Amino acid sequence: MNALLWKDVNRNVEEIKGKAPCFYGVDFIISQEIKTAYITLDKKNFEYEVEIDSVKDYQKTGDVVLKKKTGIKTVIHITSIKNIGKVPLSDFNLLERADEVPSFAYGERFVVDYKEKEEFSISPEQNEIVNDAKTRGYDIPYVLADKLIKYKMDLSEDNYEKLLKRVDFELKKREIDPYEAVGIIAAQSIGEPGTQMTMRTFHFAGVVEMNVTLGLPRLIEIVDARRIPSTPSMTVYLTESYRTNEDKVKELIKNLENTTIIDVSDITTDVGDMSLTIKLDKFKSKDRLVNISDIVAALEKIKGIIFNQIDDENILVKLQQESFKKLYQVQEQVKTTPIKGIPKIKRAIARFDGKEEAWIIYTQGSNLKDVLNIEGVDSTRTYTNDIIEVENVLGIEAARNAIYREAESTLSEQGLDVDKRHLMLVADMMTFSGAVRAVGRQGISGRKSSVLARAAFEITSKHLLKAGLLGEIDPLAGVAENIIVGQPITLGTGAIDLVYKGKNK
Repeated sequence: MNALLWKDVNRNVEEIKGKAPCFYGVDFIISQEIKTAYITLDKKNFEYEVEIDSVKDYQKTGDVVLKKKTGIKTVIHITSIKNIGKVPLSDFNLLERADEVPSFAYGERFVVDYKEKEEFSISPEQNEIVNDAKTRGYDIPYVLADKLIKYKMDLSEDNYEKLLKRVDFELKKREIDPYEAVGIIAAQSIGEPGTQMTMRTFHFAGVVEMNVTLGLPRLIEIVDARRIPSTPSMTVYLTESYRTNEDKVKELIKNLENTTIIDVSDITTDVGDMSLTIKLDKFKSKDRLVNISDIVAALEKIKGIIFNQIDDENILVKLQQESFKKLYQVQEQVKTTPIKGIPKIKRAIARFDGKEEAWIIYTQGSNLKDVLNIEGVDSTRTYTNDIIEVENVLGIEAARNAIYREAESTLSEQGLDVDKRHLMLVADMMTFSGAVRAVGRQGISGRKSSVLARAAFEITSKHLLKAGLLGEIDPLAGVAENIIVGQPITLGTGAIDLVYKGKNK
């Protein structure tokens, strides 16, 4: 059921809290059956949840708390009010999409169902396999014990012993030695194949306007944590009722593509008459599902102009204050004025996937937050290659997975096989602080705890001078700083201190 959302002031909220349950008079008409409402003080974050018992027309009667002194239209009976922290507007599915709440609106709050993870259960058969392996001198993990059950039943005792020995050997071969330099190995394992990568872009789905940066430039973008990738794109999966319906998919594409006035019309500037003429292109407008009334609605948002619809194809635009400079400014503003669609989505195409047996939409440009709110979009699978946008919308864990996925797909597309653990280490290092950080000077390398390691990276005098002014201490725990001072590095055998105790005479 929809909830009522409205903007209020702190004074009124405090009065409701003091008198609840109470009657509250508002300056708008409530046309739906409402049981719950949310109050915002800044139009973007909702801080109070209100339970409503009844709604009636306003009449000057007894004790009613008024939102304003004049213009009261409806009285609602508030039974309780509670503080819910700060719930953003994005947590509500509004009937009309908006960046902030007007005086009031209707919307349904997204409810997230949190479930506890089921406990990892170990069967008696798995226990028996693990314990049996221990008696034979092999340390087998429980995740492999399940696969070994059938072999224990089918193989002879000697063959089963050989199998356990091989499994134990393969496990130990893959273990990391204590104090191993995993970072250096990961850097070598990614950097060496990286030298074989191409410097090209891939034309997407056979459409010239749509391309995706791949190869070395894309890998550099990922580890640099670029705010805006050079070719942002989205893969939009659809819900069950949309994915096989071609007509619905076509309509959804037109609603996704950000259509401006220049995309569907020609604009002529008349300097002598100080006016602009917008001529609707029939073919382009039909393709984008736009008509003349949509352009008129878009022009109403531009200030300082007067416009008049001449016929079904032409609109005359004039300035309120005429000047050549203003005329050309308005011309550029009219060109880029959006008519419909999602901001930043320049192009969208659909392809039928044989494996999925469904239509999938691919976009040039990315706007994950707004796309997820569109009816027909599967929000659990829709994906963008913009890692920073993933972090802002879905959180740091999703950004970590996006870094791994993008790096892995970039390398594998070039036919390069890199162990996933190296890529996971890079993703962990870039995100463990709670925000996506670049590998370079503005991120991980520039924020090391060691003064000498930072100085060895770049701008030596700056780091040493700053450390001296702040009185920093270098614990000499890493590799670079120990090499600088001529000590053994704290890796491998160098990480262990040996002390000799002589025999007491």
